[in-house]
Amino acid sequence: EIGSNKTAHADIKLVKTKDLASQLTGAEWMMSIPGSEKQKRALFRCDQCHSLDVVAKSTYDAESWPSALTRMQLFWLGNSTITHPVSPPRPAKEYPVDPELVKYLSSINLNGGKTTWAYELKTFPRPRGPDTKVIITEYELRRAGSMPHDVSIDRDGKVWYSDFLNPYIGRLDPGTGEAKEWTLPLLRPGLPQWSLALELDKQGNPWIPRFYQGCAATMLDVKNEEFHSLSAPAEYNGDRADCSQGSLGANGMVWLRDSRRDKLYELDPKTGEGRAFDAYPPDSSKYSGPSRLFYFGVDEKFGAGGAHDTYGMAVDSQGDPIYCDMGGSTIALLDHTTGKVTLYPTPTPDSAPRRGEIDPAGRFWFGEWVASQLGMFDPQTKEIKEWRPPTPWSGLYRATADKNGDAWAGGMSTDYVYRLNPKTGEWREYLLPTLGGEIRDIKVDDSRTPETVWVPLVHAGKIAKIEPLE
Repeated sequence: EIGSNKTAHADIKLVKTKDLASQLTGAEWMMSIPGSEKQKRALFRCDQCHSLDVVAKSTYDAESWPSALTRMQLFWLGNSTITHPVSPPRPAKEYPVDPELVKYLSSINLNGGKTTWAYELKTFPRPRGPDTKVIITEYELRRAGSMPHDVSIDRDGKVWYSDFLNPYIGRLDPGTGEAKEWTLPLLRPGLPQWSLALELDKQGNPWIPRFYQGCAATMLDVKNEEFHSLSAPAEYNGDRADCSQGSLGANGMVWLRDSRRDKLYELDPKTGEGRAFDAYPPDSSKYSGPSRLFYFGVDEKFGAGGAHDTYGMAVDSQGDPIYCDMGGSTIALLDHTTGKVTLYPTPTPDSAPRRGEIDPAGRFWFGEWVASQLGMFDPQTKEIKEWRPPTPWSGLYRATADKNGDAWAGGMSTDYVYRLNPKTGEWREYLLPTLGGEIRDIKVDDSRTPETVWVPLVHAGKIAKIEPLE
């Protein structure tokens, strides 16, 4: 037990585990399980919804796997977990199950009465040296079923978070460990109310895109604790509108992305007026690729053909959005005065850039989910640079940079928080205590010295604080 303003010491005697499988991260399962690049990429997509030990420990054979895969494709959404499966609000289109995938999955699990695997379970080296020079504090959200997805830090050091499963927005006080939550207003009865993205405006008010609740963003006025919602133009806000993500411009404009229409919307909170932009130029089909196909090569919107998919977005100082095209593996830059969109392919094909942020120099830092790399787009030089962390299959989701120029990212599949010195190429890998938390968002609080980094653990219902000591 650690008392206030005191330190404590404990000697812990360790013994070799008798159940190594229960301690593997998704990336360690990926390293252990044999397979071709194509087979492993299909398996890698499973890890964003549940841990891969669920696949490895399963007993499905070639006859029973198809029904299981069909359930994954049709009946559960991307925020589902084993304990909280989530049904889609509308019926999904059914596609045939890949027989080669069925054969592969049947070869790596425990079907047929097997009690152990035919392959060796491998682990990454435990943290040593500089990777241990860190203090990590995890705050457990006490409401059962909490799934914090995004975080933002206000001027008082409090942590705001969205919820990927429930209709709440919350604020964590790191000083007390207590969280206060507000229920988001219902905009469309009968449709899911969870949220994904969250940003704070200059007044410290959180804004949340409303996902299935229509192409709208809801703001909580923190002074009077009242909600205000802002919607895209009516002609774009139909029953199937899907605006799960957005960003705030320095000029106060609110931006939303509609993945089903490949549109971006610029909304003015003062007037309520909005403008619509095409997210991609008409001749950009050559960039469409398989990255968008999350689940076994199929997707409700795109089928088996691949397409663009606008995901993470940030707005530069000129009011122009820079955003990730996860499907086409490009970084897109929209000139909001002319509507022109320019695409910049990532050097690594099919990298699936996912989400990012713009640093004070105007550079856009982002995670390459499928390629497991960290990327940086410089609008001045029009160049993209990439860095690969030491551990494979990290599944970097989002990246950001601190005031010292270091870049930070979290691994969806490794439980590592990554820190990169872009000048030297040197990495730090800070291992979190919780297994399988699934890190998606990451934010740096530069107001503190040294800087403090925050990550939500979506599948663990926790928010972690990382304080590097050097």
